[in-house]
Amino acid sequence: MSTDTGLGDRLRTYGLGTEALAWWTGVCFAEAMAVLVYLQVASVAVADVRYVVYPFVWINVGLWAAMNVDATAQNVRQYAFALGVTTLYAVLLFVAGGLLQFGAGEPGTALDVRFDATPGWAPFVFYDGLLVQASIVPFKLVGYLSLAYLVYARLLEATRGVVAGLLGLVTCVGCTFSVLLPLAGATALFGTAITTYSWDLSTLVFPLTVALLYWNDEAYGWVRRRLP
Repeated sequence: MSTDTGLGDRLRTYGLGTEALAWWTGVCFAEAMAVLVYLQVASVAVADVRYVVYPFVWINVGLWAAMNVDATAQNVRQYAFALGVTTLYAVLLFVAGGLLQFGAGEPGTALDVRFDATPGWAPFVFYDGLLVQASIVPFKLVGYLSLAYLVYARLLEATRGVVAGLLGLVTCVGCTFSVLLPLAGATALFGTAITTYSWDLSTLVFPLTVALLYWNDEAYGWVRRRLP
């Protein structure tokens, strides 16, 4: 009995108690209904079901972790340092993930919002400014902001878990493999195979990165116990 209670307490600590699981089940059900209604109303073709699911993996995993991690600063100096590093990390993610670009654009500004994709991919927001260009995909925005917030929380704790945040850059493979592979001299066949499954890899790496950041102390302790 005490073992079950201990496990239950740990699950509740991680936001995985009975009430939380019921709440997230309801969220997933509501998301599924919203997608079905959207597909009935909008003229959007679904090429592969997994691309309908992946955005919600990013959104739900990212929001769950951000909602349950403790991010309390001990003093103003610690807060300022963590915020500064996190901002740089977020910008790096946005640039590597194709959400943000810096450089001279066309004179004037242009803003375009498109809904010709499934929820999570849409609404796609495109902004073309003179110095900044942005291509906002909702699930990537939520995912990268969640990673940045987790890094912020771990910086406040000053733990080794911050290193895991570097894995967040790997979740940009969907946007960067097509550029990195030719530069690396990969064959056309290899490049095509990788780019075909780039979002599968990204969606596998993203929750892994979240887990390493969220459970950084446990992961580090596990590794330490197994080192000679």
